[in-house]
Amino acid sequence: MVKRPLIAFVMFVFTALLLTATALYQFHQAYTKQTLHTQLSAWALAQMELETLEFRNDLALYLVEDSSPRRSLLLTYDILWSRYDTFLSSQETAAMRRAFNAQPIVERAFRLIQRHEQAVLNGDRERLQNLLNEIDIVLPQIRNLMVNNFTGPASIEQRAFLDEKIKVMYAAMFILTLVLIFFAFRLYRNSSKQQELAWQDRLTGLPNRNYLLDCLYKAVQQNRIHTLLLIDIRRFKDINDLMGYEQGDKALTKLASQLNSICLPYGYPCARASSNEFAVLAYSDGRHLSFFTQPLCDSLRRAIDSIYPGHRLSLAIGIAKSLDVDAHSGNSHWQLANELLNNADLALMRAKQAPVTKDSIDTFKTEYEQEAQQRRRLRDELKAHLIDPYQDALYVAFQPIVSADPNRLGCEALVRWHHPEYGPINPELIVNVAEESGLGQRLGKWILQQVHHALNTEWQSINTHIDIAVNLSDSFFNESLIADVITIFAKHPEQRKQLIFEVTETMTIDDIGRFSLLMNQLRDVGIRIALDDFGTGWSSMAVLNHLSFDKVKVDRSFVTGMADITRQQVLVDTICHMAHQLGIHVVAEGVETREQLTSLQQMGVDEFQGYFFAKPLSAIDFYAFCIDYLNQKNVLLSK
Repeated sequence: MVKRPLIAFVMFVFTALLLTATALYQFHQAYTKQTLHTQLSAWALAQMELETLEFRNDLALYLVEDSSPRRSLLLTYDILWSRYDTFLSSQETAAMRRAFNAQPIVERAFRLIQRHEQAVLNGDRERLQNLLNEIDIVLPQIRNLMVNNFTGPASIEQRAFLDEKIKVMYAAMFILTLVLIFFAFRLYRNSSKQQELAWQDRLTGLPNRNYLLDCLYKAVQQNRIHTLLLIDIRRFKDINDLMGYEQGDKALTKLASQLNSICLPYGYPCARASSNEFAVLAYSDGRHLSFFTQPLCDSLRRAIDSIYPGHRLSLAIGIAKSLDVDAHSGNSHWQLANELLNNADLALMRAKQAPVTKDSIDTFKTEYEQEAQQRRRLRDELKAHLIDPYQDALYVAFQPIVSADPNRLGCEALVRWHHPEYGPINPELIVNVAEESGLGQRLGKWILQQVHHALNTEWQSINTHIDIAVNLSDSFFNESLIADVITIFAKHPEQRKQLIFEVTETMTIDDIGRFSLLMNQLRDVGIRIALDDFGTGWSSMAVLNHLSFDKVKVDRSFVTGMADITRQQVLVDTICHMAHQLGIHVVAEGVETREQLTSLQQMGVDEFQGYFFAKPLSAIDFYAFCIDYLNQKNVLLSK
């Protein structure tokens, strides 16, 4: 598709060429006309010379022979008179009189003829002899006027000059045409290349997201039933991290080629929608699409296994059908196309919630859009709550963490949100909404402010006995974190030693060098670091090998299954022993029964957290819990 500016430029160029050609044609016509006029002028002057010469001869003959009749002389005299008079007075000969300075010469000759009119009429030989002598003087001038200016060197030079000029014009026209054609071709080629870049992904050679949207738009415009598939290669980042970006690009190119070969027989357009996300537009209602999706999954699975035999990559496919989009909603075709793409994206998000170890396919359902609308509303309200110091819907709860030290008590700061319409919001959803909307850092900073406020208001009398663990989201663990901590605790810098930042394994593996640097900087200001959900990731041991933590938190899934699964009890015992060997304290999450507590104590777990002790409490309730706990001197652990 050629853009309108290019078409306009080409039309302008060829219009200019047409106008130039027209001007050249008109010049050529004028040149031809001028040449014809010159030739006619030369003929007229030649006739004037011949008639003057004929009159001179008749006059000479009359003077020599006495018997020569005067009639012939009078006839040639009348003709010559008429020729001179016509030349000097006629409108048609005006250009000849002006162009070649012929008028003075012809006028002089004509006056000579007029002056001797009576002599010619009367046959006065004496005066006619004088006329003959004077004509012999004028005649060469008339001949010279014709010869030199029309048929002589001057005329030849003038025609040669005009011929040369027209050749130059033709050459200039030819060169101009070539230049314009060259630039028009260059512009067309560049525009075509830009058009290709606008519609094609340079790495894989597949069409890009713009092309996909255009196909969706045309399908909606043509009222054609279609189904959109979004395909995500999960954990593809591992290839870039472990094998390098060059290998990652090769993998994407291979997957794109495989995808194109699958879609080509069906005539389904496919595209690269984003970094490791592809799209297929199937012209089907989606109800019987397994004939395509199953071979698609199998083929891409084989390609993935050949690229990365570790089997850690998996496929997630989100499917959206045009039949689920209300074509009578009044939305434009573009809006309907974007709505279908949004539906496929929501289905893909659901598919990616499945375990990462296996391929997953999900089809869009109406409730997905309702959930998305809820998330958008929560995002807007969360942003408003974080800047409103008087709101009370968003707050921080504190779940106790008890230890063997009777004079110390810890807690974990947990964000809570009681929504007036949706009720209690899942804390994981709060963090996800904050991360997706770019509010993760602001939320983390707000939690630290609530912790600082609690330490210096409700807990002021006992705050030296309390340690507070704070979960850090991915976006909050960055270079600005230290500055935020220093700013918030500027008036009470000693309280920084009571903070414990909990990080997840996935946060550490993205860039271990950067993470290690940040850990050291946090320790320099007194903050301790704990590894949360230890044992649930595939690289937990590798993380402990490269990074030094103050604590590890055994995930609640291990603690819950200890009573029924001996293997899990062995794993927890092994984790405790290994952590202690490395000088790391162990915290057990999810302690709910006395039996679990006893088993964990026997294994040497240092700290305990769970409903057996207390649920998350408000700041004032946690203060009451602390007073009771400190007064009883750790009676919960000694029973």
